[in-house]
Amino acid sequence: MSQTLYTPHQLFLQIAEGDEAAFTLLLDKYWNLIYSQSMAYLKDRFKAQDIVQEVFLAIWKSRHKLPEVESPEDYLFIIARNKIFNEVRKKVAEPITDNIEQYYAEQQLRPDRQFDHSEINTLLQDAISQLPPQRRRIFEMSRNEGLTYEAIASQLGISRETVKVQMVKALSFLRQYIRTHIPLYLFLKFFFNE
Repeated sequence: MSQTLYTPHQLFLQIAEGDEAAFTLLLDKYWNLIYSQSMAYLKDRFKAQDIVQEVFLAIWKSRHKLPEVESPEDYLFIIARNKIFNEVRKKVAEPITDNIEQYYAEQQLRPDRQFDHSEINTLLQDAISQLPPQRRRIFEMSRNEGLTYEAIASQLGISRETVKVQMVKALSFLRQYIRTHIPLYLFLKFFFNE
């Protein structure tokens, strides 16, 4: 590859044509910058490395779009920013989603967190409303009425194993829903208060 093709735009054009050498040059040029940006927010070198890899993988996978990009540097950093934000969103959601049963049971937070609590509870209720009817009923019987799996199975005329499977599916759905729908203000609050 010619030494004259070092501008980001020229590299993008070469990468769009499948030029792996140009891709390597782009990677060498921006790896440390994107890594530093990721580290500044994530404070975890493994996650920061993952972000950088994901950014360059996204570039390679969507290389056919690169000729349309007017500002390659902005494009790279927007991809990186979005991936960092997604990672931080997961981090914000983890305390809720990792202990969703405990969170749902306790429903009490410090007074200074009541607004956050209200928003998260609304989000959780939205997620619960989207469960299939029988799964929602099983979840509510367990969480709202405090019934055991055996008691739920007996009342609904189904096996304990069916109750267990439905609870696992319900909790899995709720975790995913919260991770992807956590309010932006909670994300930003976490992001800027760390």
